[in-house]
Amino acid sequence: MNYQDYRTLTLNGQRLKEHELLAYCFDSSEEYMHDIGSFLKEWLDDKTTLTIKTSGSTGEAKQISVEKNQMLGSAALTAAYFKFEKGQTALLALPISYIAGKMMVVRALYSGLNLLCQKPNTNPVSLLSNVAVIDFAPFTPMQMYKVKDTKNIRKILLGGAPLTQEAEEKMQVLKAGIFLGYGMTETLSHVALRRINGENRSEVYRVLEGISIRTDDRDCLIVKAPFLPKPVFTNDVVEIKSKRTFVWKGRTDYVVNSGGIKLFPEEIEKKVASFIFDRFFFAGLPDEKLGQKLCLFIERETYSDSEKADLIKKIAQVVEVYEKPREIYTVSEFKTTSSGKIRRDESIKNISTEL
Repeated sequence: MNYQDYRTLTLNGQRLKEHELLAYCFDSSEEYMHDIGSFLKEWLDDKTTLTIKTSGSTGEAKQISVEKNQMLGSAALTAAYFKFEKGQTALLALPISYIAGKMMVVRALYSGLNLLCQKPNTNPVSLLSNVAVIDFAPFTPMQMYKVKDTKNIRKILLGGAPLTQEAEEKMQVLKAGIFLGYGMTETLSHVALRRINGENRSEVYRVLEGISIRTDDRDCLIVKAPFLPKPVFTNDVVEIKSKRTFVWKGRTDYVVNSGGIKLFPEEIEKKVASFIFDRFFFAGLPDEKLGQKLCLFIERETYSDSEKADLIKKIAQVVEVYEKPREIYTVSEFKTTSSGKIRRDESIKNISTEL
């Protein structure tokens, strides 16, 4: 597989090659098309590698160099799983600055897809025609938040952020087949998928063909892919069910050890997301007796004692006894990464140093 063999792409119904592709993108009045053009310019040059920015899933955010042929290898596995056919239409409504957007372009190059390009926004489905058939569309969970009708989209791939239980339940009535991907920049997008609606709905991720998995002594997932030069050691705690399946528990960075019981904040957050309307997260703070105590942090200026008491009652109805927060703290504004993810440690730094 050689990236130099993939230099032709159908954009918005127009089959274009090399300089035609670049002219089409850079002649557009839309800034997002210029961004796509910049990526294609890199793809078409003589360098065998690209520099890609990570989101910090396996450590500090950084820039890494990846082989273009490795990206094609990832695209090939996705194409096989979703059974892409030449001429099918895929939607690109993601920023090209991150791996998900870049990989959608590479998938279209590899599979001969017609790539329908749309300016990234919070509700891309609302801008689609009811007539046009979209065979495949990758979105973030936020882009699906207000969607009540998937129109003529056949398959949707979600990724980039955790999916709440409430959001997952809302998607049960949507007609499109919806899949949640597990992956990161270091694995060149998803390496495992789970169906979140329909008859084949599951809590278990299944790895793509050729991917192998194991865990380290922290119970964190290690991924080996045929298109990667070495295994990727993640910070994701999982429960391996078989050679090809696993259940995601949460980030090891966030695990709270309270009195010898391991608590996974992301799992608890899914349970309570339906009735906490401000941004929030659970985390551990030092405790003399327990080692760590589970606390709830809410992005809000104030929270009265009565409001906190009412919230604790609601939480107690949907979580296990030991998953109930010992304290609720308000934070006026969470610290975030450049991609909008909450930086938990930084957000509670002042609180933890005051205790």
